[in-house]
Amino acid sequence: MNFFIVSLGSNLGDSATNIANARTSLESLFGASFSSSLYRSSAVELIDQPDFYNQALAFEITTSTPAPEELLQLLLTLETTLGRKRTVRFGPRVIDIDLIFYSDKTFSSDKLTLPHPRFLQRSFVVRPMLELPIKKWLTDNFNLPEHFDTEAYIVD
Repeated sequence: MNFFIVSLGSNLGDSATNIANARTSLESLFGASFSSSLYRSSAVELIDQPDFYNQALAFEITTSTPAPEELLQLLLTLETTLGRKRTVRFGPRVIDIDLIFYSDKTFSSDKLTLPHPRFLQRSFVVRPMLELPIKKWLTDNFNLPEHFDTEAYIVD
């Protein structure tokens, strides 16, 4: 697999537009993406908040793609640019951009763990990723859950 995968989420303001704006910004930095459908799910961890809209994007890794920690920093900066204010952990947010995979590499530092350590517990990450060109790689390399405590559904 020669892609990096991000999961987008939003539950403040016009969430569908927030996700579209994040995708446009990411594509201006990294080129065209493969994208999933837009999904909706209840919040997890801190449940007393609006539902989230989510989408997964896959970008081809090229010679100009930053290394994982540099990419993470760029994604965090983009979140701030797009209006995210970090107040309550797992709380409502205008935009969330999580780096889920960077190729098939495992990586661990004090700032970043890849693959994302909780991705297998989250339908709003797994379901959209199964629409991307990495589906076979995912199913061959991970024991994907069939059911989740909180389910994500495609938005009509």
